Amino acid sequence: MAPAATGAALVAGCAAIALWDPGDGGVAVCWSKALFGIDCPLCGGLRATNSLMRGDWLAAADHNVLVAVGLPILAVLWAVWLIRSIQDRPLDMPRIPRAAVIGIGVFLLAFAVVRNLDVDVTWIHWLASDTA
Repeated sequence: MAPAATGAALVAGCAAIALWDPGDGGVAVCWSKALFGIDCPLCGGLRATNSLMRGDWLAAADHNVLVAVGLPILAVLWAVWLIRSIQDRPLDMPRIPRAAVIGIGVFLLAFAVVRNLDVDVTWIHWLASDTA
């Protein structure tokens, strides 16, 4: 039941993102972008999700490369969870070591810092969420 409910909630969220195109402009949804003018690690995530739903992975990666890579991986994990639930088999997820959690946190912090650098380096500027 839980994977189906999660899937239904995600479908509703994706439908809302498809109907309200976050790339239309307007006010930034992210609080860090609205209050401080900086991109958090998930800034551009709604626009990336919208682009992924339209099948444009490059545009999604331009908005937020982490979301463009992470959402398809999460979709596969959800499908495995759903299938195993239908088969009445538990989903045995490995325990994530503390060092890996800390490493992920450091990576996200570094990603947030690098994407906010004001330098004239193409790949760094490309990481910013406002790059079209």
